Amino acid sequence: MSSIIPKLDEITPESFLESVNRIFELKRKAGLVPYLDNPEDVRKRAELYATKYKNGSLGWASNIWSRSAANTVVINSESELKKEHKLLMLRVLEHILAQGPMIRVDGAYGSPNSKVRMHIRVYVDPQFPDLAYRWKQLVFDVDKESKVDATLFVVPHYLGNPNIPGSDKLLAVIRFPFQNFTIITLSSYQGEIKKGALCHWIFHAYKQGCTGEHAALREFSVRTVEESWKRVVLAIWGLTGSGKSTHGFYMWTEKNAPLYVKNFGTNPLDYVKDQEVKNDDIVAICEDRVYGSELGAWTKTEDLTPDMEAMWNGAFSSRALHENTEFDENGNPSFEGKLFQYFGSPNRNARTVLYLEDTGFFKGSVDSSGPLNTAVFLSPGYFTDYAWVKLNDIELAAKALADGRTVGHPAQARELVGKVRFVPRYTEFTIGIGDDAHVLRFYEFLKKWKERGNEVEIFMWNTTGRIIAKYRWVEKKLGDKMIMAPEPILQEVNGVLKPIGGERPTIEETEFFLLQATRGAVEYKPHPVWGEKVLVPKHVPGIKDERLKQLDPTTYLSMDEFKALLKAQIEESKYNLQKLGLKLPSEIMNAMDF
Repeated sequence: MSSIIPKLDEITPESFLESVNRIFELKRKAGLVPYLDNPEDVRKRAELYATKYKNGSLGWASNIWSRSAANTVVINSESELKKEHKLLMLRVLEHILAQGPMIRVDGAYGSPNSKVRMHIRVYVDPQFPDLAYRWKQLVFDVDKESKVDATLFVVPHYLGNPNIPGSDKLLAVIRFPFQNFTIITLSSYQGEIKKGALCHWIFHAYKQGCTGEHAALREFSVRTVEESWKRVVLAIWGLTGSGKSTHGFYMWTEKNAPLYVKNFGTNPLDYVKDQEVKNDDIVAICEDRVYGSELGAWTKTEDLTPDMEAMWNGAFSSRALHENTEFDENGNPSFEGKLFQYFGSPNRNARTVLYLEDTGFFKGSVDSSGPLNTAVFLSPGYFTDYAWVKLNDIELAAKALADGRTVGHPAQARELVGKVRFVPRYTEFTIGIGDDAHVLRFYEFLKKWKERGNEVEIFMWNTTGRIIAKYRWVEKKLGDKMIMAPEPILQEVNGVLKPIGGERPTIEETEFFLLQATRGAVEYKPHPVWGEKVLVPKHVPGIKDERLKQLDPTTYLSMDEFKALLKAQIEESKYNLQKLGLKLPSEIMNAMDF
């Protein structure tokens, strides 16, 4: 036993990997099967306990319905390993030794010719073949004999898990960026595997001279006000639940065009062509172009309707693979969120693995046709946000990306719902290198593109937030300092915490703004505090000026109150960046000061 599994105090990242190999070799020598190598029958195994919807698709339920960010640690060096970490590593080794053959699947992030292509290998406990099968559908095929760049060990059981050292949270996930592997326990939530693998890909992208970003990618050609055609390479950043998939998959079609004609007097199809879905979730932004990671998507389908045609096509396909997704009275998948519940509240995180080609708007490539030229930060807020603004200063844009300001959604974690959050780069998946390094690389790209005359248009949208929700001022401690800060007043609506009052744009209004902005048809005015650094829509052809006024926070606030809210936001953001250890130059850190 001691020669197969190291003693507790002898466990290191390297000895863990060596022990796994010894376990596999021991079983092989004993005439046993150590693992099923990319088995062809993995779908059949998973079907045994799948919900078989009438439209032919399959669904499963996970034991945890959101990602376990609070139960995750990253170990950057052996000196960081505590007894609790070693204990969980020991338990995983013991389980692999005692368990029947693991399921091994291989796949690649990045298309075959991508500069950021990466071979990932995943070992899954044999009791969860659906996890192996669904992950495999998201990624590109790879030669399983090629060099493996990162490995995941997925054992979704309770293994007597210790708490994270110094915390009351169970330790569930451990990442080792420099030994290129991740251990996942407790949770059978598909997102743990997807995002676990993508953590390693984001680091890989950085090492290839790019920056890995939590952003969707789509393209379309737009007829500008000068009557020329412009190709829009659009990346949309946002934390889970902020609308990234909604807008990343959004297409103007014959089905939704009548809504635009009715509401704005404009048919978008007169101005756009060659629309493409490229990638839903994580991309590598490089100097030459944007590279997609996945051939499929694992997207939240909450409140999905046929109007969102591309996502609907993929999610309602007979090939779709659902998680925590309801059924209707006809036995088909339902995205209404009325039947299933989680901890007594309505389920707000149904998910679907879908194939990009099933959307009807995928043309075979997950990579952009050229460099990034349009960026959107989804920064929902409650107090200072307009519906849409244009960030006209690259230092301020870099600060906004570093802040990653958002509001909590059940898909992030139940305890975060409704809270204002600062999550650098809208991601919790940065390992191996700091978020500040990615921000600075993106900032350098922005400067280079600007010098070449290929300036990126950067927008910030308030999607799932509110334009002036009801709030109260409270004392908030930031380190040794006490400040007064706004706090939203939330109320429970059908089991979900929501802000009280406030306006927000519809999906169609936001997409119509995007159309007119990329056409060059929007007339702007300086922000009342930041001036020319941030531009506010003054006139959007097709949207009434009265409506723009409703989507303007200064309609409801005095300028003194608006400035006080903005100052509190800036102070909190700086404190958060410093607390997280981000080292940014003063021109970025202070870009929002006034």
